[in-house]
Amino acid sequence: MAKRNQFKRFVWLLLKVAIAAIATGIIFLTWQTKTAYNPEPVEKILVSGEATPLPDTLTLTTYNIGYCGLGAGMDFFYEGGTMVRPGKEEFDSYLGGVMKRLATFENNDFILLQEVDTLAKRSWYVNQYRLIKNKFSGFHSFFALNYKAWVPMPVLQPMGQVRAGLITMSKTNATAVERHAFNAGYSWPMSLFMLKRCFLVSRYKTMNGKELVLVNTHNSAFGDAAEIRQKELSQLKLLMKDESEKGNYVIIGGDWNQNPAVFDSSTIDKNYRVKTIQPPIPDDFLPEGWRYAYDPVLPTNRDLDIPYAEGKTKTTLIDFFIISPNVELISAKTTSTGFQESDHQPVTVKVVLKKLAF
Repeated sequence: MAKRNQFKRFVWLLLKVAIAAIATGIIFLTWQTKTAYNPEPVEKILVSGEATPLPDTLTLTTYNIGYCGLGAGMDFFYEGGTMVRPGKEEFDSYLGGVMKRLATFENNDFILLQEVDTLAKRSWYVNQYRLIKNKFSGFHSFFALNYKAWVPMPVLQPMGQVRAGLITMSKTNATAVERHAFNAGYSWPMSLFMLKRCFLVSRYKTMNGKELVLVNTHNSAFGDAAEIRQKELSQLKLLMKDESEKGNYVIIGGDWNQNPAVFDSSTIDKNYRVKTIQPPIPDDFLPEGWRYAYDPVLPTNRDLDIPYAEGKTKTTLIDFFIISPNVELISAKTTSTGFQESDHQPVTVKVVLKKLAF
């Protein structure tokens, strides 16, 4: 009888634990749903000051800084690694490396950044947007939030609070800046913990009266997002069509999380182990006369299943620009960083805005 009573108490204890766990989960999901970040489809970003026309020749860099937390010594739990964030000393080293790298682009006309944290456990709650904006005061800086969540994974060491987004930095002031939400994404409840992907559209005066429409994009990642990425591409293609019909210049740059349709992995430097991402951007994505702009010799991104090891870690090319027919490409170069301060390498292009719009 005593053993039977002990067994009943044990079963009852398990039942109470299970009920408590389920109740906690329901409360957590309810709270996350009520407090979830739900931006409008289009949101205006404040622009202060007068806008002046751009020069015809422009230099632009796109760089995913990996929230200054994904340098060479890191792997990442979501991509097959074990780590969630670097130690404080290691993070400070990556942060310093990113700031030094950005300083090499100070003479640029534009710098497009992705994965910039403003308040996140993974980056030791450092407001990177404020640091960058203050350090590079010679630029006009525009920020769009795309990640605001509390991430409960991994269970024993949750990533916790994350606030992050995109920055477009320009030497010439914009006439207007807007955050455009991608209209595709994960379903509930996964959507509560994932990025609210967007692209940042900045408009600038040119010498011939047309606009330069500059787009900073960070498309969806991971193997289970292939269908989402295709919907994002459709949305960007609609913008490309609308702006080209107006005769405007269009440049789209950022982290596409896909290979360009024309990517040939055999052209990458033999010191790198190269992979392709399937599916790539479709062959028919670019309208006639548009082109990709990237350096075919160097990869721009590395896998995070292990700390970086040259020739062992898989790399690929997912950071690049797309330019409209009235923009002439002069050069495209990826800066070889050894992935020391970020899991991405910056890509810089030099272009000329043709005098006659198409």
